[in-house]
Amino acid sequence: MFLEELLRELPEELRKEVYDFADYLLQKRLWEEERAWNKFSLTQASRGFEEEVVYTEADLRERWPLI
Repeated sequence: MFLEELLRELPEELRKEVYDFADYLLQKRLWEEERAWNKFSLTQASRGFEEEVVYTEADLRERWPLI
């Protein structure tokens, strides 16, 4: 029996539950894909940072020559 046939046999209330569950599964999958992409993006964007020089606050201060 196909899913469509099973759904036709269910009362409206249960069809809504099936729809809600299917929607939940789709949203979960999309969230997991987005999360994996974000992790990949962050990993790629931060490549090489571990070798970067760390600056102190004193390094960031602008120095003005005395005239």
